[in-house]
Amino acid sequence: MMKWIPLVILLLLTGCSGSAPAIIEKIDTVPDETEKEPVLIEQQEEEESEEFIEFSLEDEQILISLKMVPILNEYLKGVSNRKQVINKMHLERISAESHDIYLLEFSCVHDLCSYLLFHPTNEKLAYLVADIAKFSGSILSPNESKVVLHFSRFHASISNLDTIVVVDLDNWKLLSLNNEKSNDTILNYRWPFLSIDWLDNDSITIATPDIIEPTPELLTEWHEIEDGPTIHTIFSFTSD
Repeated sequence: MMKWIPLVILLLLTGCSGSAPAIIEKIDTVPDETEKEPVLIEQQEEEESEEFIEFSLEDEQILISLKMVPILNEYLKGVSNRKQVINKMHLERISAESHDIYLLEFSCVHDLCSYLLFHPTNEKLAYLVADIAKFSGSILSPNESKVVLHFSRFHASISNLDTIVVVDLDNWKLLSLNNEKSNDTILNYRWPFLSIDWLDNDSITIATPDIIEPTPELLTEWHEIEDGPTIHTIFSFTSD
């Protein structure tokens, strides 16, 4: 049975080692219909053998080096059926004006997964951007220099609870969110988000239900109100 690897351990293993890229090859060819599922492959490099996970997208094939991404290597060491686990992984491309980035979904239990974000060039870190969550979408800033990654956790008795991660694509950094008008936070899966919008290239606004707290009772009452009132919280960014 697969088990969750604690997030604190994963964070210590997230960085790629050395100067080689985590995504070591992009083949701009259309993969065969029979090769859509990700597979574990092995390549001989001089006297060493190196393992990669190969993903087939619509118009390219991506190889992710396990050696350069310790988090994946350690995770796969802890599962009993690597082939089955790898087949369930999903790689999504997020296209921006300057370059594409790639979001890897893995370690899923009951539709909640962990997510690694990859930059396709040399000497870049792979970031663990979410754990025990579901990717709900991405929103690029107007000039496409930043991207909001939206994640959710599902609750049977109330609306999904959400959070976001903001990435500076030009400098490849995760950004901290600042809200100067309130000490309360709606992040970290505490509130359901109704909408996420960019105000400009350096700030966003998130709409949430206008209630005291997101309890099942208050959320049910709010949903029963036509055009229920909302609150818009504005966030600006700083580099971590």
